[in-house]
Amino acid sequence: NSHKSVIGGKGDGIMLTNDDERRKLRVRYGLDPEAFVYCCHSRPDKIDPTTFRCWMRALSRVRSEYFSRVNDKNESGYPQMRAPPVLWLLRSGEEMERNLRDLVRSEFGQDMEEAMVFADVAERNEHLRRLGCADVFLDTPSYNAHTLGCDALYMGVPMISLLRGFKNADTIGECEGERFADADLVEESTNENIISGKEHLGEHRLIATDKLASRVGASLLAAVGIANDLVFPNMDGYEKAMVRCVTDRKWFDDLRRRLNSLNDSSPLFDTRLWVENLEAAFGELASLKTTGLDVL
Repeated sequence: NSHKSVIGGKGDGIMLTNDDERRKLRVRYGLDPEAFVYCCHSRPDKIDPTTFRCWMRALSRVRSEYFSRVNDKNESGYPQMRAPPVLWLLRSGEEMERNLRDLVRSEFGQDMEEAMVFADVAERNEHLRRLGCADVFLDTPSYNAHTLGCDALYMGVPMISLLRGFKNADTIGECEGERFADADLVEESTNENIISGKEHLGEHRLIATDKLASRVGASLLAAVGIANDLVFPNMDGYEKAMVRCVTDRKWFDDLRRRLNSLNDSSPLFDTRLWVENLEAAFGELASLKTTGLDVL
């Protein structure tokens, strides 16, 4: 997490410094300058079917609200929703994009295909800079965003994550990321069945978070001090948070301000502290070794 020493901060040419700069860069990547942008630039193989459908349900809800308000009153229902929200994904070949578009058309309708925007793979600095165009980053529960999660948070983009059994940031270390109970399956399957007034019989597999790769997102959010706001124990809470980011802009704007203010003091980006802790751990291992204790 050497972002401060490698990337720098404001004025380094990578971090966006104002809204005008952000709007202009959005146009370059095919994003509406006024749209709320949900982003996931993780590798496509990290996106499982259940999570993708959760994203599309939330997106469908907020876009439907936008269009219904525009059609009824010629104005958006939410003061800061001046354009329909979109989902910004990383492109990984024509087949990947075609499959996602086919799924969206068949399960969510032709109009929802327009909600997806795809970005090409970019070199490191461009990747970081364009992340600043997003409003919120969507973590992939089965295999979390690791380096990319750090990138998003450092660029001031909040991230929504899942950790089953999560109660609060103080108990993350005690959370076993339990798999799930039958009742959870019934509850979340029921929620998945209703999208815009019709049922879909898509895959209802639930995602376990009992592996290391599925727990990183919650740890990153705890390190920057916003885990209690953006880590959820089930996909229902995850989906509702996606919607709230658009419909409760006071809450969301405050969350972004807190993230930006906490980044400067967060241990997540304190490389010196990380190195000191690692050295201390190595020293402790060396001390234990001299006692004859097998530490490996």
